[in-house]
Amino acid sequence: MTTFEHPREEFLAPSETLRGYDRWSLSYDTETNPVIAATSWVLDHAPLGCADSDVVELGCGTGRNTWRVIGEGARSYVGVDGSYGMLNMAAANVNDNRVSFVAQDLLAPWRPTKQFDFGIIVLMLEHIPMLDVLFESLARAIRPGGRVRIVDLHPERIVTGSFAHFREGVTEVRFASVAHPVGAICAALEGAGFDVVRRDWLASDALVGAVTSLAPYRGMKLLLDLKATRRPTVPKRAGSNG
Repeated sequence: MTTFEHPREEFLAPSETLRGYDRWSLSYDTETNPVIAATSWVLDHAPLGCADSDVVELGCGTGRNTWRVIGEGARSYVGVDGSYGMLNMAAANVNDNRVSFVAQDLLAPWRPTKQFDFGIIVLMLEHIPMLDVLFESLARAIRPGGRVRIVDLHPERIVTGSFAHFREGVTEVRFASVAHPVGAICAALEGAGFDVVRRDWLASDALVGAVTSLAPYRGMKLLLDLKATRRPTVPKRAGSNG
């Protein structure tokens, strides 16, 4: 007689997020993930526009966006992540002298050794309890006049129960997720020195046609897409003490 083990659920605390991604790294690139597929569809239809740029990605994971960036003609790519498991997979996936990876817990301030022309954040914000530290690190990384692209799961989907999760054997492992209001995300970016343009991507007929498992969300807001530009640094006036 064959016995079947019932699926179990494991809920990770916010402090366990990086360890959770270490565990997920073993299967991350082989699982079917409709949200990742949706972000790829969006970036296929609305490319980054990072040609001739030095690019940094915060929360790079296994480096899935590396070839997109290089393929668009970027001069270089640096991927930053706090999960050593994900970074090990990224390093194994990519062998190109234009590409490098940096280990950094992005819940803590990051002070890069150089500034970049273009920054990317994809499917990361739900794991960040407080956005100010992340966006201040981003501001330090992007030169004045440089650009940023953020594509993330729409907060409305997180509120209704969509969040990052993966299967480990018979266990469904679920991450702690924060549904930052769109206005709060934009305000935090602006407070860090960026001008922001917002777009919401719906689960349109075209998107659902490409990623059929998203059919239950047809017509709903699925992804938040932000384009931001780093404001120029205003030089101090001669004799100013401010």
